[in-house]
Amino acid sequence: MENKIIFDWLSFTVKTSRVDVNGVLLETITEKNLISLLGLENVDFEELPGIMGINGFQKRLYSNSITIHYDSRLVDFMWVEMSGQGCRAFESLSTHADYNFIFDFIINNSDIVNVTRLDVAYDDFQGLLDVYAIADDTVPDYRDTNNYNFVSPLRSHSVNVSNKGICVTIGSCRSDIMFRIYDKAAERNKSDDIPHWVRCEIQLRRDRAYDFIRLLREENETVDNLYFLVLNHYLRFVEPDPTDSNKSRWNLAKHWVAFAYSVTTQKKSLFVKPGLDYNLAKLDKVVENQFAGAVFTYLKCHGIDRLVTTLDEKFSKVKLNRKYKRLLDEQDALKQIVELND
Repeated sequence: MENKIIFDWLSFTVKTSRVDVNGVLLETITEKNLISLLGLENVDFEELPGIMGINGFQKRLYSNSITIHYDSRLVDFMWVEMSGQGCRAFESLSTHADYNFIFDFIINNSDIVNVTRLDVAYDDFQGLLDVYAIADDTVPDYRDTNNYNFVSPLRSHSVNVSNKGICVTIGSCRSDIMFRIYDKAAERNKSDDIPHWVRCEIQLRRDRAYDFIRLLREENETVDNLYFLVLNHYLRFVEPDPTDSNKSRWNLAKHWVAFAYSVTTQKKSLFVKPGLDYNLAKLDKVVENQFAGAVFTYLKCHGIDRLVTTLDEKFSKVKLNRKYKRLLDEQDALKQIVELND
């Protein structure tokens, strides 16, 4: 079997309405709109009561591990939740089966949409991942949990052994990023049928999940390359060097090299956002190159005043995309610094 990378969890919230800055209702969003977004209009959803304690949702629609929570007494949003099996169902049953369609919706409607969780998983069938060596490096001595042979900004770590196999966790389930490496064949009771099936899963929450999606769609990254860029930044298993107390200088563990460098040796932090100069240069490039003809023709036909008026009216009713709002905020901050120095 070939190794593969899959999306294994996706959940996001969508506000039930969109209003302008004066609170005037512009649009109402319903659970049916979300079914259409997923391309599941032809799938039968079962209407069930809400789960007690989850944001006051009184109802939920359920089909094939895909859940839409709605009709809340406490919050003004709905919640779409697709577990691993839900992702497989989406890929098989959706009329478009296109994650990019959903990702673009999330990015283009950031004023009413929040992604809450995205899991990206690498399934190894060819022996790149040695889960036992990884477990030994995670907890070399159970009497001393501060002794570990990996480098990561994530400090929480554990190894769990059960009749479902071995599972290594780096990070906390409450944190914005967490890694789980485990024996998937043992978990599925398929060890007799599949000699080697180890999964390395990156669980992303909130802004980290949004940034992964943003990089995919706006920076033209591929899923496999971005997966390893993130992995190589946040997690490295290393060979202990008794002559050097600084783990960050230790060599990569032999059992980790083939996997970690199978696609790229580069790194990328999801916490690092493009700087002002880069963003502004990119904005200039897009406007001046991709849309230069359209802008030139519009100005020649209608003039600058109409363009300014039209855009002012538009963005008094809808919020700017996050990346443009961030750029404006940075530009305002820069102007304030210049004014203070004058």
